[in-house]
Amino acid sequence: MLFLTGQYFHAIDAKSRLTIPAKLRDAINRKEETYRFYAVPLFDKVLYLYTPQTYEQIAPQFEPKLDASADVRDFKRLRFGLAEQLEIDRLGRVLIPDSMARRCGLTKDVAIIGVQDHIEVWDRARWEDHMSQQLDRQEELAARAMGLQDGSKEPEAPKTD
Repeated sequence: MLFLTGQYFHAIDAKSRLTIPAKLRDAINRKEETYRFYAVPLFDKVLYLYTPQTYEQIAPQFEPKLDASADVRDFKRLRFGLAEQLEIDRLGRVLIPDSMARRCGLTKDVAIIGVQDHIEVWDRARWEDHMSQQLDRQEELAARAMGLQDGSKEPEAPKTD
């Protein structure tokens, strides 16, 4: 099972290449996984990188009859239509397509985050701002996330006066 952790700070070079940290590359079982990623600009304007095996496992499966729903069609377009395969070169770099960098607001300085079964690429300033906000609400986030995991109703957000 893939288990990716940690935060790393790198720069996207002049040729739009990003070095994937060695600790993250080493966590990928190269015998089971090919040495590439599916890159998808997803939630929070973040670039998600999945190994092919993980991407296939987490890809939502919709019955063909659900294609009649505009929401299903649009979701599939976002999830699959914007996805691209990125090859990892011998130096551990991937080429970040300009369109993905623009969609995700990536500048030269990025944060590369191991998030359990995938890697996230954030603009570094946005990552640091986001994390400082989330650190202040760790207990609330934990309670809400655990409530969702247990299948119970999501706890209501704290009320402010």
